[in-house]
Order: sequence, then C-alpha cells, then structure tokens
Amino acid sequence: PTPSVSSGINAEYGDFEGINPSDKPPSGKNELNIVNAPVNMKGHWEDYYLEIIGLIGVFVYALNFYTGKSINNRLANAWFEHHKKLLSDAFCIVGDDGVSKEISEDVLVKESENRFVLWCTGRLGCEGIKIEIKLLRRQDLISVLSQIFKPQSDTITITTYMSPEDMDSVVLAVMPRKGLKRLQQEVQDLAHFATEKKADKFDLPHQLGILAEFSEVSNELLSVPVCKTISENIDVFDSIHFSDYYTGFKISQESQTETERPKPVKRLIFNFVIPGHGKRTKSSIMETTEPLLRMALHMMTRVHKFKLSKENKTKAEKHRIQVEEEYLKQTHAQRQEAAQARRDERKRMEKEKMQELDPEAQRRYEEREYKKSMRRSGPRVKQLKVKTG
Repeated sequence: PTPSVSSGINAEYGDFEGINPSDKPPSGKNELNIVNAPVNMKGHWEDYYLEIIGLIGVFVYALNFYTGKSINNRLANAWFEHHKKLLSDAFCIVGDDGVSKEISEDVLVKESENRFVLWCTGRLGCEGIKIEIKLLRRQDLISVLSQIFKPQSDTITITTYMSPEDMDSVVLAVMPRKGLKRLQQEVQDLAHFATEKKADKFDLPHQLGILAEFSEVSNELLSVPVCKTISENIDVFDSIHFSDYYTGFKISQESQTETERPKPVKRLIFNFVIPGHGKRTKSSIMETTEPLLRMALHMMTRVHKFKLSKENKTKAEKHRIQVEEEYLKQTHAQRQEAAQARRDERKRMEKEKMQELDPEAQRRYEEREYKKSMRRSGPRVKQLKVKTG
C-alpha cells in the first residue's frame, strides 16, 4: 500500500516529542524587541594617532626642505656677490654657463639644492677655473639630524685648469697631517713623486704637513706672504694640491682592467671650509674665504712663472718616464691575463661542444687540433721559388 503524506510527515518529525507539524505558530506580537539606536560616527583622536604622526612628519619634512633650500640659495648667492668684483678684476668672463652659444656672465650654475658651480675664464697663465660651492644638505631632514652627531662644514673648491705650456713639472701639497699619509697612498701623483718635507722652516701651523717632489718647489711657492695668509686663516684653510701629472685617486686592480687610466693633466686645487660647522647660516659668513681666494689668484701667477732648475727638470722627466713604463708593463700583463682567460673559456666551450659529438667525429676533431698545434709549435720555414732560365 502507498503511504499517505500525513504519515510521512509524522515519521519525519517523529524524533521531536511534543511537536505537531500541523500546529501553527501562536498569534500575537513578536517577543524579540529591536531598538533603533543611533550610530556614533565620531571617533576619538586616539584612534588616528598613526595618521596624525605621519601628517606631522610630512609637514616637517616639507618645511625643512623649503627652508634648507632657501638657506643654501642665499649662502651661495652671498658668496658670489661678495667675491664677484675680485673675480671680475682677475678674469675677463665670470659666470659663463657653458651651455649657450653666446658668452654669458654672472651665472651661478645650480647643479643641485646644495651644490653650485661658477666658471671663470680669460686670464693669462691658465685656461680657466671652476669654483664649486658645496653646501650642507640642509634640505634633507635626515642629513640635518645626522649633523647633530657628526658635524660637517660647507666647503669651497677651486680647480684651476692649466695648459701644458703654463706649468712646469710641479708636485706640491699642503694639507692636515692627520690625513697626509692616507692621501699620499691614495692619490696617484703624490704616491709616485711626492715625499714629506720638513715644515719647520715655513711659518705654517703645526697641524699642516707638506708633500713635494723637490724642496725647490716648496721653497719657491710657499713664500712668506702665502704662509702668513694660511696661518691667519687656518680655520678656513683646508688644503692645496698642485700637480702637472694629476690623474686622481688610484684605481683598484679589478676596475683597472675595465677602464683605462685617466690622461695626466695639470691642475691647481684649492680647498677651503666655511667655519662654524654649518651652524652659522648668515650671509656674512661667506666672506671669510676672500683672503684665501686672493692667495689662490696669487699662487696661480707664481706657478705660471715658476721654472725648475735644469738638474731637477731632468730628474722630473726621468720620474715621469719611469711611471709611464711601469704603467705600460702593468697594463701589458693585464692584457695577457685577459687574453689567456679568453683562450681558456674558448677551449672549455669547445670541449663541451665535442662531448655532444659521436666518437668518430671526436676522433677527427682531435686530429685536426693536433695538426694545428704541431704547425704552431714547429719552425717557420719560408719557401722560395727560384726561376731557372
């Protein structure tokens, strides 16, 4: 017999005692009471402290950037304005931008927010000078904070470009004794030619040392007015470096195989510092380098007029020939090592390729290589054909 629908329902709900599926829910209001409470959209400021700190940091960084940028611009322009007349009296063109076809003047090139360059040319005895105003990174908040723990100073670097006929064989350096040995090992011309000279007879501060190729050079160029200017402005003076064979710092063995040594050039390099370790940011502080700038112009003329004695000139030329020969030997050995490395790499690739061949092809390949090696190692004999009449 077919079961009825009611019996199926009763069988399904049979496990639930006291429940009749046909019963309807009781009429009346629902016992669940829902209250419409207002939603509070306002949070406390403590919930957004990370966002607030981030906004404050961005604001402080932006404020420091524009403040530091304006300070550096003001200091660089103040230095240029104060030394402009002195440079104009010494050079025909002051402030050429080096970009426009026509000659421009009074242009202080801004390479970055803390680095400015001034080009001057048109003076007897040199091709021109490059003045680099290297200020602190006041626009960078991290650099400002690091300045608290490791104070640094604004610097002025004057590089004089001498032509070959304007400078004799001169190597001379005056710099703090603290870094004298290190620079003598790292700078190529000082390592090859210069030796430390006694500074007792020169009226220089005790913290300065002298490196020179010949005593004649230091005695002639470090005159009494020059030593007096350096002593009176020792808080502004950093170093001077004159060289007719300037090639920069030494190149490591690894990088020297990839790049050639720079061509020797004749340079006069003056390094000055702005006193105060960056704390004094008034425009008047940039005037402190004027006596040393006058000294630099004076020494350009002295180097141009200076001539070595015949004996020292012969020694200087011999020293430079020895350096060139040593460099050629070194580069020749490096080229041989590079060629051998290429040959080894080619042989390795040939062996890998030969392993993929069948035995018969490998045998023929070895025979060809053996014949080639025998021809290379055997004596070379020229065959002459004689015509008989």
